[in-house]
This record gives sequence, structure tokens and C-alpha cells, in this order.
Amino acid sequence: MATVFIPASLRRLCGDRHSVEVEGATLRQVIENLDPECPGIHALIVEEGMLRPGIQLAVNGSTAATGLLREVPADAEVQILPAMSGGAGEAPGRGAPPR
Repeated sequence: MATVFIPASLRRLCGDRHSVEVEGATLRQVIENLDPECPGIHALIVEEGMLRPGIQLAVNGSTAATGLLREVPADAEVQILPAMSGGAGEAPGRGAPPR
């Protein structure tokens, strides 16, 4: 079974668990099998059969360039990496001088 690590922003769907073990030979199967354990998570990760924009999946620390078709070894660690956003422009000391 693969161990799927759940980001803090999605743990409410998984009973506040940090990780869930599921079967699956590909990332598509892993995410489909994760949904019964974490109802609604599939819809937040997959849209029209593809990863939603801003979502990345990693297998054993390597991002999945082949998307949901990526093979998943039985003992793999899968990370769900939601997009990071925010900020308020350049950090002080970088780019334009402070105002």
C-alpha cells in the first residue's frame, strides 16, 4: 500500500489524519481509492480527468511529470502539494527599493 501524506488544508476531509494508506498502481488509482477514506478529496485534486491547476503530486519525493499516469510502487510515499500563493511584492532588500 502507498502512504498518502495529506496537507494541513485537506486534513479535515480525512478525519484530521496526517496520512492515509491506500492501494493503487498509478496516481489515478491512488487518488480514486483515497476518496472513500477522505470524502470529497478527489474532486479537489482532479478535474475532468486531470490534476487541477495548482495541484502537484509527488511520489517518493519526485514530482509526477506524467501526472495521474505515474506508476506508484506498493510501498511508496505520495505527497499532495497544493499551490502556494500570497505575498505582498518584493521582499525588502530584493528588487525595487522600499518605499
